[in-house]
Amino acid sequence: MRGSDAVRLAVTNEQMKTAEANADKNGIPYFQLMKNAGQACFDRIEKILEGVKDKNIVVLAGRGNNGGDGIVITDLLLDAGANAILVFVSDLPKTDCARLCYSTYETGLNMCMYVHQKENVMKVLENSDAVIDAVFGTGFHGELDDTVSELFAFINGLSDPIKISVDIPSGINSDTGEIALNAFKPDYTITLAAVKKGLYSHPAFEYSGALILADIGIPLDCFKGCEAILSEDILKEFLPERKIVSHKGTYGRLLNISGSGRFPGAALLSTNAALKMGIGLCTLATPMRVINAIAAAIPEAIYLPLDHEFDGFINEKAVDSVKDELSDAKYSAILIGCGLGNNKSTYELTEFIIKNADCPIIIDADGLNAISVNINILTENKKGVIVTPHPAEFSRMTGLSVEEIQKNRLSLAKEFAAKYNAVTVLKGVNTVIASPTGEAFINTPGNPGLAKGGSGDVLSGVIASLVGQSADLFYGAASGVYLHGLAADKLAKEKPLYNILPRDIVNAL
Repeated sequence: MRGSDAVRLAVTNEQMKTAEANADKNGIPYFQLMKNAGQACFDRIEKILEGVKDKNIVVLAGRGNNGGDGIVITDLLLDAGANAILVFVSDLPKTDCARLCYSTYETGLNMCMYVHQKENVMKVLENSDAVIDAVFGTGFHGELDDTVSELFAFINGLSDPIKISVDIPSGINSDTGEIALNAFKPDYTITLAAVKKGLYSHPAFEYSGALILADIGIPLDCFKGCEAILSEDILKEFLPERKIVSHKGTYGRLLNISGSGRFPGAALLSTNAALKMGIGLCTLATPMRVINAIAAAIPEAIYLPLDHEFDGFINEKAVDSVKDELSDAKYSAILIGCGLGNNKSTYELTEFIIKNADCPIIIDADGLNAISVNINILTENKKGVIVTPHPAEFSRMTGLSVEEIQKNRLSLAKEFAAKYNAVTVLKGVNTVIASPTGEAFINTPGNPGLAKGGSGDVLSGVIASLVGQSADLFYGAASGVYLHGLAADKLAKEKPLYNILPRDIVNAL
């Protein structure tokens, strides 16, 4: 199975080098990979430009292997009838593979230029239909030199040509996502064999245009220890099966401790999402004020009325009611925190459930805020726990700034999951799902239509429902995140993004 046939991977610079070395050992030499990369990029460039014949295309080539890819692309463009010009941004290729590539294709490259031919280069760029960036690959870090920086700044300012980067935009650190001043800013990035992790970091993700993955023939078993990007092929086997001979008890019992006088919608959205996702029985433990407000909208739920203070948040009597419920009833999952309120009773109840629940726990929102003052309590859970923080909540849980978190989402989520023995769902663009065992997924479905209060409540309900139906915690969390984003993408085809409401996500599931 090839790397992009069913499983999409996210890799560091070193992991990519190792995969290429493994492919070379397995009989796929570096030069063949370079030719494959050039062909794969050409195929996608042709689709992006809707044909290349008679189009003016400038290919910018560096001195390394990325430049070698550019040489192959130029040769294929010329063969296809494009007016392709190869521009070397510094000098001729210096790596062994790139030099071999240049010597192989040199005679066919009838139009080459060098960056020091400044006026001529600027002229052909101004008259181009497309500019292909094959200057720096995964090894780039630091800042661009003055000549390249000036060249990229000029290109970035051009409005007409379509800009395409090969593997990673030149000027972006492929591991961290850091962007050098005047880095090449593409409309499309054709990333080779596996997506470079830096492209899923911030601010690189917003800078890199549309990401297109291209298979270059590296078998999947050449990648070791790499994170996968979520896909339907990975997850469909983990979704609970709906059996012909079954009953409501077959599909689990969820206790959802959510909602308050101020946030009744959180209880409604999380409960509806759990029911919509297939849980057999859902008990909503929530203040009586909330039940009065939402019961008619969710007749399928069972209700456990909780006592509350004048402000609508739970009190000590409510904590005792939940404790009594757990002593008498058996649940397959517990969700706590959505709109529950941040007070002493919320902390006491969350702490009790972490220490005593005889089933998996999903903690969101105010549940996370409550335990952030004593985050070590997570390690005392008996049957597994999932935490679903957004960056600000994760900041309170870790003491790190949101900026630090956004720059290193994958590693920090994995570290937290391992340290606190908690499946960690770090929400946001490209949500990360990390397991205590070291496994992790990156999620790509989803869009800005989810950026509204209540979307997280829906996600928590979806995840809790899947776990309550006996899904593995890690894969249940990953499946929930993927389906939540997929529902948003479905809606984005039907209505404007600003028009999408969390209730629409529930109905789209």
